[in-house]
Amino acid sequence: MMYQSEIERIGAETYFVAASPAARRLRTQAELLSQSDVPVLITGETGSGKATAARLIHARSLRSSFPFMSVDCRTLTADLLESDLFGSEHTGVSGQPESTLGKFEQCARGTVLLQDFDAMPDAVQQRLLKLLQTREFVRCGARAPIRVDVRIMAATDGGLETAVAENGVNQDLRHRLSVFQLQVPPLRERREEIPLLLGHFMNRLTRRYGVPAPRFSSALLDACQHHSWPGNLRELENFAKRFLALGDEQAALEELQLNPHLDVTNRYVNGNGVGPARANVSASEEKSSLKLLVRNAKGEAERIAIAHALEQTHWNRKAAARLLNISYRGLLYKIQEYRLAPPAWQSR
Repeated sequence: MMYQSEIERIGAETYFVAASPAARRLRTQAELLSQSDVPVLITGETGSGKATAARLIHARSLRSSFPFMSVDCRTLTADLLESDLFGSEHTGVSGQPESTLGKFEQCARGTVLLQDFDAMPDAVQQRLLKLLQTREFVRCGARAPIRVDVRIMAATDGGLETAVAENGVNQDLRHRLSVFQLQVPPLRERREEIPLLLGHFMNRLTRRYGVPAPRFSSALLDACQHHSWPGNLRELENFAKRFLALGDEQAALEELQLNPHLDVTNRYVNGNGVGPARANVSASEEKSSLKLLVRNAKGEAERIAIAHALEQTHWNRKAAARLLNISYRGLLYKIQEYRLAPPAWQSR
């Protein structure tokens, strides 16, 4: 049997890592699914790598030389999603008809992944169902049907039954999309991969920012392998960014120990303190400077340290200031800056 590398490149910036039994089973299933053209439903927790699994199927299929595109159905309005998928026809400024190709035409002979497909409005579900049944669709604002050869995959964070019960997924569409299902395991079931993934993320980050890669000690790797990683691969990559920015192993260890269930990808630091994470980050934001990365990471690390000191001293601010080796006035300023508040029982 031909040897297969544990890290396989399946796109310009996309890699599939198979260093655990669970990931190798997933790769074997993806290989089988790549041999057919039927729709595939991919399920798994947020950040577990559903889009990567879809790319793996596409990369192993006969469609690999044709486009692969992903559409997030949750972030677009009904009208925008419909035109983004099916295209549109309208009268231009000159009075001549103009056409805009949708993803299904742009990916002719390729693959389209519908992420969070259960958030798709009912009208778009109906159009998608017709496309799956007939291989034909009509652009928005047009009349003539267009025939297209495209493979469709769908992904959802919850199970299929949840998508049907809670989000009103059309039953016929459900049956069409779930001919084959692929379950992507969470990172906590693939702990053997964590050292390899950390090294992979760090190598990619250091190439992007042009800085030397820090070393991971055995203690830090052990702590990472015992962390729950509720944010899965996204959280792990975010942790690698923070470690690169700070270069402080003790702070990284404390973060893992103090927040065993914290998904750091769900928080960000802005000028007003800590708020909920943004659902989508543009490519330009992802490629932001290392200076911004350092500033954000330091701010979050400082917030965590102050919150921990306050908790240790039962919100005795003077004792917390001594513990942190900062002035009492400086601590009060930081509490206000990060919008920290004592527990409800302490306030009472």
